[in-house]
Amino acid sequence: MKMTLSNGKVAIIGAGPSGLAAAKSALEEGLEPVLFEQIGHLGGQWNQGAPHSGVWAAMHTNTSAINTRFSDFPHKVGISLFPHHQEILQYLESYANHFNLLPYLRLHTRINNVARGPKGQYIVWSVNERQEQRAELFQHVIVASGRYNKPRYASLPGLAEFGGRVLHSFHYRNSADFAGQRVLVVGNSISGLEIASELGQNPTVRVLSSCRKPRYILRKQLYGRPTDCVAFTRAAVYTSRALAPAQVAEDLKQVILSTCGNPADFGAPRPHESLLQAGISMNDQYLDLAKQGRISARGGVAYFTADSVVFQDGQAEPIDAVILATGFDVNLPFLSQDIRDTLQAGTDHIDLYHHTFHPCLPNLAFIGMFPQTGPYFPVVELQARWITACWSGARPLPGREQMEAGLAEFRSFKQRRYETTLHEMATQLAADAGVAPSLERYPELARELLFGPLTPAQFRLEGHGALPGALADYLQCLEQIGSYAGLPLAEPQYQQLQQLLEALPQETTLHLLSKELETQAEPAL
Repeated sequence: MKMTLSNGKVAIIGAGPSGLAAAKSALEEGLEPVLFEQIGHLGGQWNQGAPHSGVWAAMHTNTSAINTRFSDFPHKVGISLFPHHQEILQYLESYANHFNLLPYLRLHTRINNVARGPKGQYIVWSVNERQEQRAELFQHVIVASGRYNKPRYASLPGLAEFGGRVLHSFHYRNSADFAGQRVLVVGNSISGLEIASELGQNPTVRVLSSCRKPRYILRKQLYGRPTDCVAFTRAAVYTSRALAPAQVAEDLKQVILSTCGNPADFGAPRPHESLLQAGISMNDQYLDLAKQGRISARGGVAYFTADSVVFQDGQAEPIDAVILATGFDVNLPFLSQDIRDTLQAGTDHIDLYHHTFHPCLPNLAFIGMFPQTGPYFPVVELQARWITACWSGARPLPGREQMEAGLAEFRSFKQRRYETTLHEMATQLAADAGVAPSLERYPELARELLFGPLTPAQFRLEGHGALPGALADYLQCLEQIGSYAGLPLAEPQYQQLQQLLEALPQETTLHLLSKELETQAEPAL
């Protein structure tokens, strides 16, 4: 097979949100992308029916519209607060058309292998729908193939002998497929709760929901606003620095209990007293359905028989089907063994500096390949902007020593935690990309910059890639959730700020914010 030279082009693997953001960012930086997509349509997970999509027919986002978008392309007026998956696919299609990405898209083209080439380049082997193989040498490669496309099947005693239907949540499509059946949903992640809830609203289905570790359950709105706009803020970043993890968890638990209740009050298993031990999930209907008896919430599975499940408390229940909501493994089969070894690629994580670069793999970058709590759209776009700005020379690429230190921090992190969060990732990547909005330039946004949502529009206010219409867009996002710039602090916010000031006296930005907010709160003379 003859190898062709790509003349400095950027190979981008995957045409979902991450890949589209990468292609658009590359063009902004004067780089030419080649966007590979293995099927005949863009959209990634949001393209229901694609082999790599786990979207089901009635699925809506569990993240708000203002956080499920990119920084410079607002949703159409009237979109749902928590959009249907088809609305997100239409948004991605419109994004690709608006920014003229389609000419750079190679559909029906699967990547078989990516390996190191000469002079820091990479050899990319691909095959198209006519089974024509091609090898190309690229100066840069971005892996944007998705984190949630390889189902993880739990190893449960007796499951192999169970005679009913067994499937992963990735393959669930609608409740009608289980009409008249007794269905066990294993796992209480968001997908597990959503599928159990959808089944529970079908009167012909008897639903059992099992979990080894009961979690506290948030609803999709808190205090009248989307939960992702309340929980993921810069204040949350400062709080994690100021307080011990146990204190942060206890404070959050009290918020959940006061707004959503304890699952045990709804007939579900009682979570561990420590939120750090229990964890959090999210769903609007699950607890109410459990209280109504539409979902029978149980503990962990002990074993299966040919036609039943036996729980750890010894109770047995006849069942017809099992849905395993048991997570996903990292899936990078197209990377050479050498690259996977360098990344120390496991089932949960790959070792990267700020989840993006590796010091031993120059000109290779990754987008969205990490487990995260909270919306991904703001973060993957920041990654795309940072990567392409570094490769164009608009931003300095981190040095080897800096990356090695970051890798050491990540290896320590993954020993303690599985997921990162939106607020951790967005604030870090905005700093890396040099696009974090500053108080000095926008003093009237002091309250929202600290306690407001990390909606992507704010990352076009200043820095590389700033846009003149970003402020109006950002303010419109705030209005959509009933938040307005310039309002005084609420009492809980004031108390939280004072707590942070006492705990973090060295944080200059916090003190500037405090002074600005005090000025705004003073009565006019």
